[in-house]
Amino acid sequence: MLKRRVVSLALALIMAATTSITLQAESALATGSTFPKMESADTLHVYDIRNDSAEAKLAALTLQGLINQSSAEVYVLTREKNLDQLWLDESGKSYTPVTLVTGSNPGLRTMYRDYQTLIDKLIVWEGSKDWTFNIALMKGALEAGLPVTDSIRSSLISEFGSQMVEDIRSNWNGRVDAYEWAVDHLMPSLDKRILFSAGLRLPDWVGYPWNIFDYAVASKSFTFYLDPRNPDEYDVLLHIIQEGGYPPGTSVLGYAPNSDDLNAYTNPLGVGYVVSDFYSNGSVWSSFKNKTYTQPAGAAVEAEPGKVYVSITASDGDNLQYAQQLIDYFQDPAMGDVPVGITIAPVLRELGSPILDYLYAEKGNNIELVAGPSGYQFIYPDHYSSSGYEAWLDNNKKWLTETGIHTANVWRMPINSVYHKQMVDSLAGSGVTGILRGDDVQPINAYHGIYTMSQGNMLMNDGDIYNILSNVSADASQPVFHNLYPILAYYGMDANGEAVFFERLKDEVARLQQDFPGKYVFLKPQDIVATIDQLNTDIRGVSFAANNSDKETLHIYEDQFSNLDNGHRFADGDTSWVYKFDLADDVDRATLTLDIGGDYEVDISKDGTNWSGAARANGNINRTTVESDISGWLINNPSKIIYVKFTDGSPLDGNGPSLYHLTLSSEISDISLTTPSYLDNQFIVQNTGSIDNDHRYADEDRVIVYKFDLTDDVTDATLSMDIAGNYVVDVSSDGINWITAANANGNLSRTTVTSNLSGWLASNPSKIVYVKFRDGSPLDGHGPSLYHLNVST
Repeated sequence: MLKRRVVSLALALIMAATTSITLQAESALATGSTFPKMESADTLHVYDIRNDSAEAKLAALTLQGLINQSSAEVYVLTREKNLDQLWLDESGKSYTPVTLVTGSNPGLRTMYRDYQTLIDKLIVWEGSKDWTFNIALMKGALEAGLPVTDSIRSSLISEFGSQMVEDIRSNWNGRVDAYEWAVDHLMPSLDKRILFSAGLRLPDWVGYPWNIFDYAVASKSFTFYLDPRNPDEYDVLLHIIQEGGYPPGTSVLGYAPNSDDLNAYTNPLGVGYVVSDFYSNGSVWSSFKNKTYTQPAGAAVEAEPGKVYVSITASDGDNLQYAQQLIDYFQDPAMGDVPVGITIAPVLRELGSPILDYLYAEKGNNIELVAGPSGYQFIYPDHYSSSGYEAWLDNNKKWLTETGIHTANVWRMPINSVYHKQMVDSLAGSGVTGILRGDDVQPINAYHGIYTMSQGNMLMNDGDIYNILSNVSADASQPVFHNLYPILAYYGMDANGEAVFFERLKDEVARLQQDFPGKYVFLKPQDIVATIDQLNTDIRGVSFAANNSDKETLHIYEDQFSNLDNGHRFADGDTSWVYKFDLADDVDRATLTLDIGGDYEVDISKDGTNWSGAARANGNINRTTVESDISGWLINNPSKIIYVKFTDGSPLDGNGPSLYHLTLSSEISDISLTTPSYLDNQFIVQNTGSIDNDHRYADEDRVIVYKFDLTDDVTDATLSMDIAGNYVVDVSSDGINWITAANANGNLSRTTVTSNLSGWLASNPSKIVYVKFRDGSPLDGHGPSLYHLNVST
């Protein structure tokens, strides 16, 4: 084990005039910490190793780890573009730059001069045998040994005098043999909270080696560099994790030869990924206190049909090294001009709280910090240990809650899979309201009230945002929601490596708004989710085809393996599905109308648990229209939430419900509708018309049909319309037999027209009336333009 450090006379003379070297240490382990925490020093001693050779940098980084095992007092400058200095200044930590010696490898040589008394031996490794570096790193962490190449060994001894040397270059027959030895001889003494996949990746290490090694040494953790695509190396990886007894939720830091797909090999063993190969000064950042964070909840806007609502989530901040690069992006004057999400790694709560302090303080109102895939770790949920997934979910909820996350990216999680449903249910009460899902495009999923949406296209090049969004069509019947996922390392950087994300984003959005005025509304991801949720809250009615479009799936609360066939949803055998509808608080009466076939059973519930029957096939399996008064479920139901479940009436014959269309209409006494609006859309049961800015129109063979369910005591009502064009307005009490109530009669100007509806209310106990708008002269394309509609009783 390491002796308590004795600071060399040289270092003492350098610093004596400016600072005391007495260190006040916090507890080595913060309460409840998941990651090893170093003791905090009052003052950091800063060494610049950027001009050292690759071999010298590796020695300097491991030396930093050895020093910081006792107290995290050494900070190195190694990242490009002065990032380490920028973060050091932002941290608020007291520090003293150390004047370097002259000549080659000045950083390492100065550090070795100042801390030579800390080193018991030099451990010699060979670059062509990458495993020797990792073994030297682990041995050194336990035995106060400094890993060096032979040339570095020679130069240090030549300048600073003799030192014990252990040469391990020929100790093993290869990678497998070396790590098996490490499991037997080093594993028992190493920390069992985290692992590292880090080593000598070519060509990186010979030019710009990874930076994570200081934290690997300081935390005394097992550090391997294996390619699990090789069966022998996978067996060793399996042995390492099993022998170490790492519990579900353990993190592996660094990176791997098979990059992201390390998940495919470690996740089944209950180990998740925290990508961090170039994360610098981890041993110092881990010494800061753990913190918790909050963000304001998502804010909804009034979504309108005919508009496209866009959220943009910039990727890479979930990688610890890219989180350090965000400081460059946050200094762009264009930051905040367009609402955007930025991915972060929640584990920075323990591994770099000053980084999160800065991001939260500087983000402003137009930036949301989003959890990168797949929450507090990068995992593939569909690969994760089934026995360990519940523990992972518990950890994930804690991390996301304490980081103030409202939106999280997740990959490899099929919609309605057990992994998806368990994750959604685990997030209840966490503050997370939305999941941005990668891999493929699916409609919005509303399982148990948390919205899962496609994260959208991965964008690499300037112009991609314009090119994709300009081809997204608006929908005259409903708002459209679209997400995009630009990659900062590509889209966000110019040819010179300068951070230009916010500038490019601002320019592309301005171009879109100029070329398509009024079409796009840009929101943060959490605000998109809040807007979608608002559309589903306190509704007056709804009408949709059961065809897996967003208009339907926004209401699917549970889906137990229902399926689709030629434009309708069905559930045979023991499959089923459930819709959830949140009606307006003043609704007392409502009607459910189903276009349905098969041997169906339709049950309704106030709470999603206790069910009672609303409709049965009763032997008739032909397609038919079924209407059910569901007012009874609104009694003693202050939330006015109802659940509608579809199951097979005879599970053994495979001929369950086939739903083609659903309409839910609530009783009203008066209604005033501006068109287009989401409220007016709730009363539309047929729409082949279109939207033109501030009104709906129905030219040629297009029609728009509204359904109004008036209160049962109504005997007289008036329909008033702000309308223009060559209109014909037909009214019906059953949606089949129509009588014209108003027409333009040659006057195409915008005007206000009224019609008495009492004739359609007589002999009509349901008090339901349908109002249809069509073109009075279909050949000239100059049909009705409807601006406002009012029904008063």
